[in-house]
Amino acid sequence: MRVSLAAFAFASAGLPAHATTYQIDPRVTTATFDVRFLGLIPLHGKFLRTSGTLSYDRATKQGSIEVLIDATTLVASNARAQSSARGPDFFEVEKYPSIAFKSSRFVFDESRLKFIEGSLTLVGNTQPVVLTVTDSHCDGATEQEPATCHAAAELVVKRSAFGMKSWAHSVSEEVTIRIAITARQSSEKDQKDPRAEPSSAEPKAEPTPVSSGRLNVSDPAGPR
Repeated sequence: MRVSLAAFAFASAGLPAHATTYQIDPRVTTATFDVRFLGLIPLHGKFLRTSGTLSYDRATKQGSIEVLIDATTLVASNARAQSSARGPDFFEVEKYPSIAFKSSRFVFDESRLKFIEGSLTLVGNTQPVVLTVTDSHCDGATEQEPATCHAAAELVVKRSAFGMKSWAHSVSEEVTIRIAITARQSSEKDQKDPRAEPSSAEPKAEPTPVSSGRLNVSDPAGPR
C-alpha cells in the first residue's frame, strides 16, 4: 500500500523549545489513493478533507506532526468502486471515520529531508511506517500571509497488514495514498490549543462522485 502524505515531511521524536506551530490547511491540502485491479487497471480515489498540526524548528530541523484524514469524505469516479472502497472490504468509513499518522522521527541526507518514521492508523490497525519525502520547504511570513510549510511524501504498505484481505485475487496488495499538504503558522489563540478543529465556518466537503472517469472497472462491487 502506498501512501503519499505530504504533511509528514516535518516529523521527529522530540519537540524543541523554539518550534513554531502550524495548522494544516484543509482548503489546499489534498489526499489521494490508488490501487490496481486485475494487476493492470489503475483505480483512483481521493479524500476531501485533511487536518492536523505541525510543530517545527527550522534551526534544529526537529519537530512533530499529526495528520488526520477524514475517511468519510472518500470519493471515486466510479460509483461501484466508491461504494466498495467506502465499505467493509476496504476503508469501512462508517466504522473507522479517520486515517491518522503520528510522527516519531525524520531522517535527513545532509540538508535534504528524505524519510519520516512514524505510525499509521488505518481501519483500526496501527502499524509503523516509513515515508519517503519527495519535497518539503517552508516560506517566511509576509504582510499578506503567515509563515507556511509545504511538503509531499510517499509510503508503500501492504493492505493486508491493516486487515484489508478481501479481493485478494483481483485487487493489488499495495495501495497508494498520496498527500500534498500546506500548513500555516498558527495564531496565538491556535497555539494554545494546536489540536483545535478548523473553524466551523469552513464547510465540510461532501463525498460526491468525481466525474473524471478514471475508474472504469465494470464490476468492483464485491469481493473476488
